[in-house]
Amino acid sequence: MRALLSTKPDEKAIRIARKIKEKLERVGISTCTLGACNPCAMDFIVVVGGDGTLLYTLSKASCKTPPVITVRAGRRAFLLDLEPEEFDWALRRFLEGDYYKEVHKRLDIEGTYALNEVAVLSKWRRVTRVNVYADEYKVYEGLEGDGVIVSTTVGSTAYALSAGGPLVDPRVEVLLIVPVNPIQLNARSIVLPSFSKVKVEVTRNREETIVLADGITELEKKDLVITLKGPEVTFARFKIREFYSKLIELRSFFSKD
Repeated sequence: MRALLSTKPDEKAIRIARKIKEKLERVGISTCTLGACNPCAMDFIVVVGGDGTLLYTLSKASCKTPPVITVRAGRRAFLLDLEPEEFDWALRRFLEGDYYKEVHKRLDIEGTYALNEVAVLSKWRRVTRVNVYADEYKVYEGLEGDGVIVSTTVGSTAYALSAGGPLVDPRVEVLLIVPVNPIQLNARSIVLPSFSKVKVEVTRNREETIVLADGITELEKKDLVITLKGPEVTFARFKIREFYSKLIELRSFFSKD
């Protein structure tokens, strides 16, 4: 078997990843680092870090992913479930096939994929204006402000939440449209069915607008077609993820800062 090992570039994560590499090789699994190997050609992927590390890793995997094992080594690790000391136990279960698959579709932004969201944002504090359509129906016309976010259910706890969007139970597969600091007082977030096709047109300050997929990949186009038809991400999970308990845990953690 072959495993891709993707690690957050800090001392703590590198130390954890070094131990994981030794454990994998001890049971006959060869390892390769991100950048040296194609994630899509691996038998599984191990991500060590936080949500940013995970999203960056997935940005390099434009395929239906092999199982992704996640090990927490970052402050923001909402999507990662294993503590470093649990890896031995999880690896044994993984090799025995004793785990469950958590599968999520990604956004497809005309060939670019995002697990969380695509954000159309103004730069240099200039107001932008967008039109947004859902299945040819106009949802927002002349929406002015800092931009708009199109999010998955997974992304409802990320940038979309910070912009005022709703929390969505992970058992529900939907698309969210969330205005970012809109000038109009009646501009509210919208929840759409997963089969919707969303179009976003930038009609003002196009040259001063940036489009980002998962905060990582910058897109050149300013007018977008977005669907929830991107290749699936499969997480290998070993324990029940208590969504609401996790939210309370993270809220308590960040309130200490």
